[in-house]
Amino acid sequence: MQQSKRQVIVNADDFGMTPGVTAGILYAHQFGIVTSTTTMVNTAFAKQAVELAKGHPNLGVGLHFVLDAGKPISRHVPSLVDTSGYFLKGEVLSNSARKEEIKIELLAQLDLLRQWYPHVTHIDSHHHKHLHIPQALEAVLEVAEAYSLPVRSFSKNSWQKVRSTDYLHYDFYEETVQPAFLENLITSTEEGVSEIMCHPAFLDTWLLERSSYTETRMKELELLTDKNVMHLFTSESIELIHFGGIHDEHK
Repeated sequence: MQQSKRQVIVNADDFGMTPGVTAGILYAHQFGIVTSTTTMVNTAFAKQAVELAKGHPNLGVGLHFVLDAGKPISRHVPSLVDTSGYFLKGEVLSNSARKEEIKIELLAQLDLLRQWYPHVTHIDSHHHKHLHIPQALEAVLEVAEAYSLPVRSFSKNSWQKVRSTDYLHYDFYEETVQPAFLENLITSTEEGVSEIMCHPAFLDTWLLERSSYTETRMKELELLTDKNVMHLFTSESIELIHFGGIHDEHK
C-alpha cells in the first residue's frame, strides 16, 4: 500500500547558517511547502534557530553535517582542518580526511543537535560531502545505523540498514528556480518517497558575506510559498511528509 503513494519531502538546507536563512526556512514551512530542514550546528546562530524550530512541531529537523565550512565542534580532528583550525575544502579535504575523525566530528555535531532538539529526523551534509567522499559515507552510514536515522541519497541505494528516499531532486537551484521547473518537478513525481532539496532565505549581511548563493534564495522562498505550487500537492494527491515519515521498507 505504501508503494502506491506519492510522498514528497521538501527539505531546506542550511538551517542556522544566518538569521535570515533561518527566518526564510521557517516562513517557507509555516506559509508554504517546506516540511523538513537540516541544521548547521557549527554556526553562531544554530542554537537560536533550533529553539525557534520548537515552535513548529510539524517541521522535521535533521543534521546538515558540515565538513568544509567554518570550524569543527571536536577539539582534535587534525585530518579535517588547516593550521588555523578551519575545515579543509575540496580535494585537499577529500585526500586528508580520515574516516575515524569524520565519525568523531559527526557524532559531536549530532550529539550537540540532539541536546538542543532530541527528535532529530535524519542526516544530510553541506555540499553533499557524505555522498562525494567515500570515507565520509562510511562514517555517516555507521552513525545513522546506530541512531536509526535516515540519510539523504542521490538515488535508490543498496544500503541494507539505513533508510532513505527513493529519489532526490537536488537541481532546484540557481537558474532552475523558476515556476515552470518547480511545478513540473512536483507533477512528475514518481511513486514512492521523493526529496526536493531547497535553500530559501531572507537576505541578511551575514549571508552576503559567507555564501555565493544569495539573491536566488529569495526567489526560492517566493516559489515555495506560491499558492499555485501549494495547490499542486492537493490536485495531484501528493502527500507532504518529512523524514520521520519514512518507513522501514525504504532501506
